[in-house]
Amino acid sequence: MKIIPYILYLFLIAFYVTIFSDFVAIYGVTIDLVVFLVVAVGLFKDEIEATWFGVAAGIVAGATRLDLMPWDVLTIGVIAFAANQMGTRINLESLLSKIIVLATAVLLHGIVQTLVISADNFFYVLLRFVMPSMVYTVLLGVLFFLIKDGRISWEKTKALF
Repeated sequence: MKIIPYILYLFLIAFYVTIFSDFVAIYGVTIDLVVFLVVAVGLFKDEIEATWFGVAAGIVAGATRLDLMPWDVLTIGVIAFAANQMGTRINLESLLSKIIVLATAVLLHGIVQTLVISADNFFYVLLRFVMPSMVYTVLLGVLFFLIKDGRISWEKTKALF
């Protein structure tokens, strides 16, 4: 296991959570980069790496709000483990299956965060912030998975023009 990419991912998460998420927000809706990276690692790496990275990502993401840190660690660690288990059982050649795993993970993370922060106006927050965040993250996921699968490349893009 090479540890340097995971440290860089954790630095990216810390940078995104503390500084950059406000710049890419659209009407308060942000990309759930933590869950996106955890699902990407969970789908393509082995179980131990994915689970430990999920726990470390939960610690880094929860560092901004210490009252939510245990819930972030638990939720993101479970998402990492579940994404890895799904990755071993589904067809990873299918873009749709990877997107479904990502969308489910983002939805689960958003629901847990909403319930922990406040159960008041749960459905309003679900429809106003969690669902658009899921769509925003899935759009990033589609782009990432298309590039990773080689369906979008520099040569193919250059051939269009």
